[in-house]
Amino acid sequence: MTISIDTLVERNEDVLFSDVADGMSLMDIESGKYFHFDETGARIWKAIEGSVAVKDICAGLVAEYDVDAETCSNDTMEFVGELDALGLIQTKS
Repeated sequence: MTISIDTLVERNEDVLFSDVADGMSLMDIESGKYFHFDETGARIWKAIEGSVAVKDICAGLVAEYDVDAETCSNDTMEFVGELDALGLIQTKS
């Protein structure tokens, strides 16, 4: 699925996660694979509470970080697309 600003995302329930000093570590229980996110990736992961639109995640990031809306949208859609490809989240149009 192509990720857009209006795409709804939610975490895969089979993924465990924990804050670590330099970001966040995740483990996909089903595959047994581990992942590490930097601070920004961890912030995006935390913003995925329930079912949330990518544009709402971006609004929070723009308010929190020194980033323009277009750059934030593009980078967040790319990161969310990677999360989807790894099976760490589920997407809805």
